[in-house]
Amino acid sequence: MSWMKRLYDVYDNNIKQVGEFKSRGEGQRFTLLPISHVTQSAQIEVTLDREGNFFDARVVAKEEARTIVPATLNSANRAGAKVAGHFIHDKLFYVAADYMKYGGAQKRADNYLQYIAQMEDWATSEFSHPKVELIYNYVKKGNVIRDLVEAKVLFVDENGKLIEKWTSSDATKYGIEKPDIYKVVTGDSSESLVRFNLLREHSKDLPVWEDKELFQIFQNYLAHTMDGTAAKGLCYISGEIVTLSEQHGSRLRNAGDMSKLISSNDDKGFTYRGRFDKPSQAVQIGYDVSQKAHSALRWLIQRQGYRADTRSFITFGVEKPAVVQPLQGTLDIFKNLNKLDASDELDELDEQELELERGLLFNNETERDYTNLVIAEQVQQALQGMKHNFQIEGVKQIIVMAVDAATTGRLAIVYYQELDSELFLDELSHWHRTCKWYQSYYDEDTKKVVNYVGTPSTYHIVESVYGDRADPRIKRELFTRLLPCIVDHAAIPKDIVRTIFNRVRNPMSFKDDLLSPSGDWQRTLNIACALIRKQYEKEKIDMTLDLGNSSRDYLFGRLLGVAEVLERNELKLRKDSRATNALRYFNAFSQRPARTWMTIRKQIHPYQVNRGEEMSYYNKMIREIEDRISVDKMNNEALGPLFLLGYSSQVKELYTKKEQKEENKDDNNSEQN
Repeated sequence: MSWMKRLYDVYDNNIKQVGEFKSRGEGQRFTLLPISHVTQSAQIEVTLDREGNFFDARVVAKEEARTIVPATLNSANRAGAKVAGHFIHDKLFYVAADYMKYGGAQKRADNYLQYIAQMEDWATSEFSHPKVELIYNYVKKGNVIRDLVEAKVLFVDENGKLIEKWTSSDATKYGIEKPDIYKVVTGDSSESLVRFNLLREHSKDLPVWEDKELFQIFQNYLAHTMDGTAAKGLCYISGEIVTLSEQHGSRLRNAGDMSKLISSNDDKGFTYRGRFDKPSQAVQIGYDVSQKAHSALRWLIQRQGYRADTRSFITFGVEKPAVVQPLQGTLDIFKNLNKLDASDELDELDEQELELERGLLFNNETERDYTNLVIAEQVQQALQGMKHNFQIEGVKQIIVMAVDAATTGRLAIVYYQELDSELFLDELSHWHRTCKWYQSYYDEDTKKVVNYVGTPSTYHIVESVYGDRADPRIKRELFTRLLPCIVDHAAIPKDIVRTIFNRVRNPMSFKDDLLSPSGDWQRTLNIACALIRKQYEKEKIDMTLDLGNSSRDYLFGRLLGVAEVLERNELKLRKDSRATNALRYFNAFSQRPARTWMTIRKQIHPYQVNRGEEMSYYNKMIREIEDRISVDKMNNEALGPLFLLGYSSQVKELYTKKEQKEENKDDNNSEQN
């Protein structure tokens, strides 16, 4: 259960984040939940005046819907027809005494009674609060739905019954467009969650669902209530005698996720799998420990998790949650650090740390624009800077974790690894140093093609290995299989390299423009080269063209690269955009290199003859490479993955020299003018 202890520590180390809402990208806001609270998405907000009378109501937009709700173990884990209301905020059929009057379902007749009874108990206890009393007194009046109808938040038909779903016939009948409430509620309107608020007296007054004082008061009330009823015992996590919990948190990956990491409800049939008589005989976990650990995991997933199908990946520091994510590529890390600003809501990074990382990333010789070829080196420096910062700040442990659900009720930890922070950054640095190649991507933000040297993200690796139409379940497994390669120094699985190699060597199967440097085939080729270089890391293969490499696969790759550039240049002069023979015969060449090379030789011969001396450079290079392939190796044995490295390096070298030659020519013309 070390994972639970680590998450418990994360909660305590970030206690200041409780109730502090933040957002990630353009998604919903999230926060580290206080004990005995859950988050719910509210669709209706009712505002009361300072005397507890109805003042106003509105439909809550989806981006503002996240609401912290006081809850018991029963209400937090309710499902189906179970009657277990939350406190203060809850669904309409819980908070509205007039629900049945407006055509409510008979099966929900007891919901309000249970809700108002527990609200009365809290409002009249020694742990009450003026806000709780005002809301309780309003709800007790029994006019919630009536007030919402009069405020034109909810709507009734000609019989005075609540319109649960809005149809096109309703729009015709009542002569109005679809009301907002039916745009935000996925089911019936009576399923709407209602949250209550009070008119603000001061500009700094927080909403009821963000009032930290109210959080603590409810925790005290619930602890007092549980004190006489809940069992006490030795918590296996904290080692203390505390109030125990047999029900544990759900909704960890998202608001609709009912699967649990810890569950003990098989008391019928296979009673605890025949091993125990009571759940407590298997494990005993304190209520506070369970609440904190599950809240911390939920917060981390929302804050910095990555999702692949049903699987969620999170990497975090026990002392400080913000760490570099292992699934990110070199460009992702660079861009994230580039965007950091002292004004950002990142409590884990102070201004001094930001300045250090900026200094490592950028110097006088490096442009801030990342469309260059030095990103890999800059990120290596940044990782070393983080290592230094971790030493100063006492960040010792990094956790890499993945959770998934095989069924709707059971959540499993499918990957878990604890690493020393220095070891984690060393392994991450090694991954980005040994699995890099020339990369090209189209940046949606700048509308430019980004060329850089670096490691592709795990997402792009998975997409390139299987393609975008592959089964998501296969893809999520590859994410998990790659994690040990990144954080454990494990070798790249050979089947992954073989799969992407087989995809790349058939360029004509890619539908996009094969000539585009950021197209699917070129991007897949670059990622394949990065993985192949990682697979052969003991050989220490350089990214630049290795003129001394005598590998048969590498030399044949170089030959095809020369043929590609030679013919492409000629076709470009003729303004012909068709695929070269090198690309059209790419697959055949990889399987029968000697015979296919003779075919390609014949195809490019007319270009060599027509251009005469201008082709002497390419002709000489072809002869030199052919001379290095011995007679016994000039055969039709299929080529291995190193063939792609030779091809890519040779093409890159020739195009780089051509660009330099054109730049020198332009410079000379400028000087003459």
